[in-house]
Amino acid sequence: MHKKINSKTKKKMEKPRRIINHFIYNKPKFSLKRSKSKNKYFKEHSKIYKLIVILHIIFFIISTKYSMRRKTFDVFKKHKVFIEAHRGVNRVKFENTKEAISLAIKMGLDSFETDTWLSKDNVLVLAHAGRLGDVSRLYNSNYKIIDTNWTQLSKIRTKVGNMILTKNKIFMNLEIKDPRINLVFPQITKLIEKYDFFDQISISSFNHKYYQKIEEYNNNHSLRKRLTFGFLYGGGSKNKYYVYNLKYNTINAYWKKINKIVCDKAHANGMAVMAWFYMGEAENNQIYKRLFDYGVDVICSNEPLKAKKFRHYYYRKKMKKISTIL
Repeated sequence: MHKKINSKTKKKMEKPRRIINHFIYNKPKFSLKRSKSKNKYFKEHSKIYKLIVILHIIFFIISTKYSMRRKTFDVFKKHKVFIEAHRGVNRVKFENTKEAISLAIKMGLDSFETDTWLSKDNVLVLAHAGRLGDVSRLYNSNYKIIDTNWTQLSKIRTKVGNMILTKNKIFMNLEIKDPRINLVFPQITKLIEKYDFFDQISISSFNHKYYQKIEEYNNNHSLRKRLTFGFLYGGGSKNKYYVYNLKYNTINAYWKKINKIVCDKAHANGMAVMAWFYMGEAENNQIYKRLFDYGVDVICSNEPLKAKKFRHYYYRKKMKKISTIL
C-alpha cells in the first residue's frame, strides 16, 4: 500500500522544481537601483586600489633610492651614519696595526680605514707612507716599501696577515696608496676572494684609475661578487670636479669640502658620502653636527669613540623632537 502524501510534503517536493522553472522561464531581473549601487561600489574600490598601487610605486622608488645610496654599507650594518676609525684607533694604538684595528672592533665601531702598499716580494703591507712607500719619516728607517722585501719590513711593520680577524665584525675601507695598479689590484682581489669579503669591504684611492680596474672586475663576475670604489679627494679639491654619477660607489672628501649640495647630488645618483679628517686635526660636536645635518653616510674620524657618542646623542635628540611634534 502506498502512503498518502500530505500537502506539506508535496509542497517541499515541488519547491526545487518551482525554483528551476522560475530561472528557466523567468530570467532574473535586477533592478536599476541595484546596478547603480554596484557600479558605485566598484568605482569606490577601484579608486582605493589605484591609490594603493600609487603608494606602492612611491614606496618602491624611495626604497630603491635609499638602498642604492646605502647598499655599500647597509649589507653589513644598518646605522644611518657609519663611524669609521681612521687608520684604526690611531690615538690609542699605533696606526694601521692589528692592535688599532682590534680596538675598533672592541669599541663597536662600524668601520675602519687602513692604507695599503705592496712590498718587493708581493706582500700586502699596512702603512701610511710617503712617495714610493717611504717609511723613514714614520718609523725611523730608510726603507721604501716597494723596494724592500717583507723579511726586512716585518721588523718595523705588522703584515696584513689573516683577514679572519675582522670577518663579520667590522666594515673595512681599504685605501690603496701604491701607484702600481696592475701589480697591487690582483693581490688585493685574491685576499677578498679567499675570505669572501665582498659585502664587508670598500676600496678607495686618490688614484681614480683603480676604479677602471674595479669596473673590469665587476663586469667579469656575478652581482654577488661586486666591489665598490671610494673616490678620494683632498683638501685642495673643488666640489665641481667630484664624481656624482656612479651609483653604489662613494665620494670620500675632506670634511671642510662637504656641504648639503654635495650630499644631495651624490644621494640623487645612488652614491654615498664619506667625510675624513687629517691626522692630528681637532674634532668636536659642532663639526659632527654640521656633517650629520648635511647627510653624510660615513665619518672617518681620528676620535671615533667621540663621534659614536655624538651619533647616539644626535638621533636621541631628533627622536625627542619628533615625539613632541606628534
